[in-house]
Amino acid sequence: MHPDIWRAFQQLHALRSEAPPLVLREHIEDPPASFQQERLWYLDQANPGGSAYHLPVAFRLSGPLDWRALRLALEALEHRHESLRTSFDSSRGKVVQRVRAPGAFVLPTVSLRDEAQRPEQQEARLREALSREAWRPFDLHREALFRATLFVLGAREHVLLLNFHHIIYDGWSQDVLFRDLSELYTAFHEGGPAPLPELDVRCTDHALWQRKWLQGSAREALQAYWREHLNERLHGPRLASRTRAGNVTAPGLRELGRLPITLSPELSNAILQFTREAGATIYMVLLAAFHVLLHRHSGGQERHFVCSPIANRPQAETERLIGYFVNLLVLPADLRGDPSFQQLLEQVRGVVAGALAHQDLPVQLLDGVDLGGEPLSQALFAFENTPRYPLQLTKLDVAPVEFEGGTCDFDLFLALHEEKGVISGTLKFSRQRFETDEAARLLRDFETILSRAVSAPGQALSAFLPDLVVPRADAPPEPITPEPSRAPLPPPSTDVLAALGAARPEQRRALMRDYLRGTVIRVALRGQTPDVAFQSLQELALDSLRLIELTGRIRTELSIDMPVSHFFEATSVDVLADELLTRWLRAQLTEPRAPAVGGRRELLTL
Repeated sequence: MHPDIWRAFQQLHALRSEAPPLVLREHIEDPPASFQQERLWYLDQANPGGSAYHLPVAFRLSGPLDWRALRLALEALEHRHESLRTSFDSSRGKVVQRVRAPGAFVLPTVSLRDEAQRPEQQEARLREALSREAWRPFDLHREALFRATLFVLGAREHVLLLNFHHIIYDGWSQDVLFRDLSELYTAFHEGGPAPLPELDVRCTDHALWQRKWLQGSAREALQAYWREHLNERLHGPRLASRTRAGNVTAPGLRELGRLPITLSPELSNAILQFTREAGATIYMVLLAAFHVLLHRHSGGQERHFVCSPIANRPQAETERLIGYFVNLLVLPADLRGDPSFQQLLEQVRGVVAGALAHQDLPVQLLDGVDLGGEPLSQALFAFENTPRYPLQLTKLDVAPVEFEGGTCDFDLFLALHEEKGVISGTLKFSRQRFETDEAARLLRDFETILSRAVSAPGQALSAFLPDLVVPRADAPPEPITPEPSRAPLPPPSTDVLAALGAARPEQRRALMRDYLRGTVIRVALRGQTPDVAFQSLQELALDSLRLIELTGRIRTELSIDMPVSHFFEATSVDVLADELLTRWLRAQLTEPRAPAVGGRRELLTL
């Protein structure tokens, strides 16, 4: 193991050793959401009814299905994992979890049997029904965020669809799901009891633990690291495409496209051998190649960042939970001076090692990091290196069913894994950003970069895919000029609740309008007054994290709840201020207000 990687694990262990123990707690009413869940909740509120955070999986079940055992297995699964019984809401400016009591599980069945139909007609009906159910909107406030539907094709042919909202489910959860469901189905099919032991903790316990730990010195230490290592303004890759040029910072969802990628056994083996010789991990080598791909397809952009999801399950107890624990790591790359792949890999190794050692800070708490108003969802990269557990149901042949359709909130997402010495995965992309043939070209170029990287790692990056850009050999490297550290954001000069309470009715509208404009400038625009007065928030094209910070600040300071989407649907700031004032006045009539308490507010900042 390379010393950088070893030190990263040592640092991670040292940081986590200072955390309080994760324990099973007594039930409390409306426990808080985790920081990760809070971020997804705000993003969902900004685009309600979208399917970007749906995670459906479907399987064709061939053989004698025991319908009763399947229903009981799903019921026991839901009883075991409280996340599958959880919805979300906001209460006095905070996102909370609402866990319903265990109950009977209803497994809807949809019959697609028709003896008069040809097989291809039945398959077409199945694809349409699967797509309709998979992308049917979730309501995070009121309904279960886990659904199951059984499609009946024949006496011995069924398709099982399981659908989850991302806020209760992540990639790690899939292995937990398949393992638990397989064991439960087998037990019930054989007439036995549920075989699984009680879980040590629940997702709500983890959220409470995280909120307690990530405050004070632990939070400050993590933030200090990220401020030091992300101390220059970061930029996402300006990927060239026929569809749309330049960056896209406006929030919104796009149609999702997918393309598979499987590296040849020869190339996969060469990569594995290269990682051992270079003292790097497979993840680092593939990420470095992804950086080169973005560099060449952005016209030679020399500095950019990508984001990488990480499982972020710090305790062994969380490894057996179905839930959402994923955090995003911000990983910059500096390709100035036309380095070799070997030099880039050394840089990536240092960046990744440091990020892994400080992975526990939720991305919205990266205080002081300047993304220049750019979203985190332009380019993402993931590599899964844990064994996959297949779904196995007694006496049934189980085969996965691919999905079509859906939306996404990113431009480009390359997710890879290694299994039995072969590297494969999926490129997901925005169809509003790339045509399918452009996405296919990216995959071909990625393979070309990997082939050159393992065969000639000392070669300059300008020789990788030279037909894409002309190297600027005559231009000197851009000088490194770190931006001065920014002062903390100033608090509002007057407590808005106290001011609203003391103002005469005719003064409150102007007060709310001024407060709203001042908050937008102070929080979302970092104190920079725009050259032209903005009439609505839509004109500002805020990225997702500044949206979270802005709406979170307003909810905290006004102690009222309003869907995030309303902030951007309002046609003007005056209209939005009127709605905020109306909700504030309504709240005064329905519940008493506690007096304002001074002190430092914890903000969602990035």
